[in-house]
Amino acid sequence: MAREFQDGEFQTWEAFASTGEHGFTADAWIVFRCRTDPTRRPRYVVIDGDKPDAEARVIDLPLGELRSLLNEAQFLD
Repeated sequence: MAREFQDGEFQTWEAFASTGEHGFTADAWIVFRCRTDPTRRPRYVVIDGDKPDAEARVIDLPLGELRSLLNEAQFLD
């Protein structure tokens, strides 16, 4: 399940849960993809737990915390 939100620069981002690179990671990821500017590189953060935990966080996190995660996220290769 994905969630769309705007950052502080009014760019629209999509956040969604993933199992990580090629599905081989102990922890789940939350991936951020810019919907306003598709040329921006996607980003991710690793979270404790599995994919259902990541999905719940994407849906349940307050907007400010979701924006904070985006700011902390690393670029995907």
